[in-house]
Amino acid sequence: MIRPLFRLAAATVAATLVIVLSVTLVSAGRSNLDAARAATARFHSIGQAAAAGYGQPPAPAPLHFCIDDQMGMGAMGFHYINGALLSGDEAGVVDPNRPEVLVYAPDARGKLHLVALEYVIFAGDWTGSTAPSLFNQTFSYTPSPNRYDIPAFYSLHVWLWKDNPDGEFAPMNPEVSCN
Repeated sequence: MIRPLFRLAAATVAATLVIVLSVTLVSAGRSNLDAARAATARFHSIGQAAAAGYGQPPAPAPLHFCIDDQMGMGAMGFHYINGALLSGDEAGVVDPNRPEVLVYAPDARGKLHLVALEYVIFAGDWTGSTAPSLFNQTFSYTPSPNRYDIPAFYSLHVWLWKDNPDGEFAPMNPEVSCN
């Protein structure tokens, strides 16, 4: 009789620990998202983004143009990149408050609005044994050559400023259009 009670007690403790750890991880991820939202709110102004070092690559670089799904299933938008966060001492650093890329989408009149953040690490700069992660999400890997004409990289999109029916961390948003 004691052995079944001991097993039941052990199972109850184990289940409680799993629940507590899961809630803690989700809370930490949500807390980092809230911090990222606060840190990037000023970038609704493209002028503020430019003052902080973000800008579009020059044409004809592929990342100069609005990035779409190529299959008609949505888009990302225009990428404003902070090159200083991709190189030098900042290369390979994952900081929720300092995204390497701000993503802007055009409205029906063509005015750009901040819709997402993108965290990018070139594969050659990443020293971890597994893919980087942030907000309890693992970055996606894009090999080279790729449509962006850049070296292999890891990335994580966060649709922090526009709802995405495909999910907060999906690369494309069906509600964004480049047209």
